[in-house]
Amino acid sequence: MNILYTGCTAKQTDDNAHKRARVKRIDDSSIICNSLRKQGFNVERRKVRHGDDLSKYDLSIVGIGAFGSNNYSGDILNALYAINKSKRVLILHEDWKIHHTMNSFSKMLDDEILQKTLSKRWSSGQSFYGGVDDEKFDKEVIREEIKNINNGKYDSLIPAFDWGDKTIVRNIVKSNKIYNIDHTPYVLENWQIPEVAPIVKKHKKHMLASLVDHRSWVRKQKLNWQVDYFGAKSIKESQPLTSELAVFNKCNEYISILCPEYPHSGSGWFRSRYIYSAISKSILFCSHNDSKALGLEHKNVEQMDFIEIGKYANTQSEAIMSYKWSKKDFDNKITSIVEECQNT
Repeated sequence: MNILYTGCTAKQTDDNAHKRARVKRIDDSSIICNSLRKQGFNVERRKVRHGDDLSKYDLSIVGIGAFGSNNYSGDILNALYAINKSKRVLILHEDWKIHHTMNSFSKMLDDEILQKTLSKRWSSGQSFYGGVDDEKFDKEVIREEIKNINNGKYDSLIPAFDWGDKTIVRNIVKSNKIYNIDHTPYVLENWQIPEVAPIVKKHKKHMLASLVDHRSWVRKQKLNWQVDYFGAKSIKESQPLTSELAVFNKCNEYISILCPEYPHSGSGWFRSRYIYSAISKSILFCSHNDSKALGLEHKNVEQMDFIEIGKYANTQSEAIMSYKWSKKDFDNKITSIVEECQNT
């Protein structure tokens, strides 16, 4: 099977993009492409330009993101062209901000807003959106695919654990069918995360490792323990962590790992901190929806004594790890997904 793997970002369209990132770690798209190639699929991962002939591909996996995003908008018009010209399409929703993505697509249904968006330029005069200056650029193709995505025409692929209610995501992205894949086995392998954590004395504090500033969510939790931040440049006291192994080791040093709530909480969206907390036997301070989806009683770690903390950490760890995929599980699942999509 010939598969085109493309999208809006360098990490979706370039095998080597993750090697140039600030945090050196393999990305979701590389994990998917490596698995498919290992199993004999011919996967071409590249940017698409308007006018490209895509007839040789049996399936196109196309990542999309929000209009107006510096991270996801660069090649969104090229991605929409790829969707329009492909025989079969599977939409990749990689960014957790799926509400933002879909809201931006809804706004583009207004022709005036769409035209203004397509005319956006950097201060240098260069077009903000790649493809808009191509000789064969066709605004009607873009308009058609914006409507199709808003109407949920295409099935979607998302990074998510097997636990959780996927209708929460389906109601946001509007796809009739959602395929989820759990990156855990390849995350652990590629990021060199041990499956048994070193035994250390844990700080009676909360830790939050994220490139995003989640302080507003933290304030709402009305916590009494100190919160240590890692990764977010916008937080003055935040400490840098240069690798995912460093993130894991830091998680292992704390009793509590904060897990800010996303709009799709309870869906099982993939977040490495679930696995890190489970391996390190630290308590994941997550939303009520996530606890319920895991079949756990929601508890506040600050209200537990030492024995209760140990018991709950073990219970939470067992619940999370009971859903953990092996590499064979991942390979079999992604294979079944692309084969089903080809035959649809």
